[in-house]
Amino acid sequence: MAVDADGFIPTLPDIAFQSEFRPLLNEARLRLAAEAGPLLHSLYVYGSVAEGRAVPYRSDLDLSLVVIRALSEAEAAKLDEIRAWLERAHPVATKVDFDIGTLDEVRSAEGKFSWGYWLKHHCQCLHGDDLRPEFSPFRPSREIAWAVNGNYRTVLSDYDARIRLAPTEEEAQRLQREAARKVIRSTNILRRDTDTDWPMTLEEHVARLTRRHPLMAAEAQFFLAQASLPAGPPSVFLTHLRRFVQWMSSESDPPA
Repeated sequence: MAVDADGFIPTLPDIAFQSEFRPLLNEARLRLAAEAGPLLHSLYVYGSVAEGRAVPYRSDLDLSLVVIRALSEAEAAKLDEIRAWLERAHPVATKVDFDIGTLDEVRSAEGKFSWGYWLKHHCQCLHGDDLRPEFSPFRPSREIAWAVNGNYRTVLSDYDARIRLAPTEEEAQRLQREAARKVIRSTNILRRDTDTDWPMTLEEHVARLTRRHPLMAAEAQFFLAQASLPAGPPSVFLTHLRRFVQWMSSESDPPA
């Protein structure tokens, strides 16, 4: 559960992207720079592609876009068209996701523990003026855990609905995998003020949860398996999901 020698959360090293994903990354950079134009301040990649551990045709591409102002409906629709086109044109990634924030949001006091932490510790800059040097490294804290995952109930409720309405088994399993990963990462909000470690991998989150809440070990292992290779009917997954969200809600208390 990595922190460095000074107690800071490690930053992501700038490594060369895997060759299989470079055409997609180049296309994303060029299309967004050309079609979003001056609206796009900077573009970042995070997740398995940024970390150099993506699996071709099994991993998603996750991109963070910082724009100079709030988007109009037409502008948001245009960016989603680009996202969908990239997804269709480059099946090396099973899905392409955009997280979009404004420059003011990133630089705001409220955004420090969410956007600031995320860019500093989880992203590589792909295009534009890199904002990461504006933020000092962060130490582990409940403020960060809640800023990043305090929305777990809303996000997982959305996954619940989407899984129920998924048109195919393949789509349902993809959504189950994503929801399972969100569940596991969200357990970091249960940390204590005195905790100085910081789980980075799904396995580290599960190990921490199991150690603190041994009665939830079986549930944690269920979601860890689903995060890798979803199996079983959606109804079973949703039963586990609803039960776990209810338990999390009873155990969690936002920082003052």
